[in-house]
Amino acid sequence: MAKSGTETTEAATTSRVWSGVRIGRTYLAKAIMTVALVVALLLGLGAVLVGFGANPDNVLVSGLTRAGGWLSGPFGDLFTFADHTRQVLVDWVIAAVAYLVVGGVLSRLIRP
Repeated sequence: MAKSGTETTEAATTSRVWSGVRIGRTYLAKAIMTVALVVALLLGLGAVLVGFGANPDNVLVSGLTRAGGWLSGPFGDLFTFADHTRQVLVDWVIAAVAYLVVGGVLSRLIRP
């Protein structure tokens, strides 16, 4: 049975809409993974700076350590160590891995 002109137009419109939704979901998944990667890189860079004993009075170092402390807040004191440097390294590495895992899972769930 042949399709009428209206049915063909509706099918084409529906196809374009779903194509747009797929593209939007792909961009959203990429954005989520990009944010997770940037956060993990900030935490990693901050951990390296703290680990090597960078000057805390430096503007870059103090900014990264403040940002890292805020980003790793939920993971703070997950494990406790007497050495502050070891404490920061463990907390920030756990936070970086958690952000990457959650970002990857969310990205995979959203991506078509």
